[in-house]
Amino acid sequence: MKNTIYISTIICLTIVSCVTNRKIFQTERFDDLATLTIPKADKIEQGLGSIVRTPSHKISIGESIYPNKKGFNLETPKTYSRTEKGKFELETEYFYTASDSIVRVVMYEWTEIQEPDKPFGQSKTDTKKFQKKFDGLKKQLTWKLGEPSFVEIASDTAKSNFSDGIKWLSGNGNKAYLFMLGSNSTDYRKIRLAIYKE
Repeated sequence: MKNTIYISTIICLTIVSCVTNRKIFQTERFDDLATLTIPKADKIEQGLGSIVRTPSHKISIGESIYPNKKGFNLETPKTYSRTEKGKFELETEYFYTASDSIVRVVMYEWTEIQEPDKPFGQSKTDTKKFQKKFDGLKKQLTWKLGEPSFVEIASDTAKSNFSDGIKWLSGNGNKAYLFMLGSNSTDYRKIRLAIYKE
């Protein structure tokens, strides 16, 4: 009886984690990235209950994350935030070209939910939760884009700060760069994912 309950619980948790990741891989934002516009992205985010957090100052994205081989002049990204299933604070940035409102890069960032009664950095980070999210995203991206072109995992051996990175760069479709920044000495974690098409 205990084994049945245990197996049922594992199956339910796996299904829930896949459903959360599927929102990122919706057709409007992933398969048809070349036709995703800011109005479409805004409609998707409003439907998810996101809050608009677009900054008033200029923000750019580094070439190590998005090579921008076509030299697009990207606007400050339209930015949204929401809590994801009570587990993460998710910020989504849509970098776009002003002339046609087409989204060129979608950048996701998952961070720890800050407890209001604790000073910044004083909350205990659940590192297993971040690892599970990272592994789930890797699995979904591999399913969508094939085997990664580049994998560098440093978290297993790092005594302090590390960066785990995985890139999907082959083919004519979407490209992706998934990375987790962290510190094994302080348990800090942050996951970022850039999806773009060139």
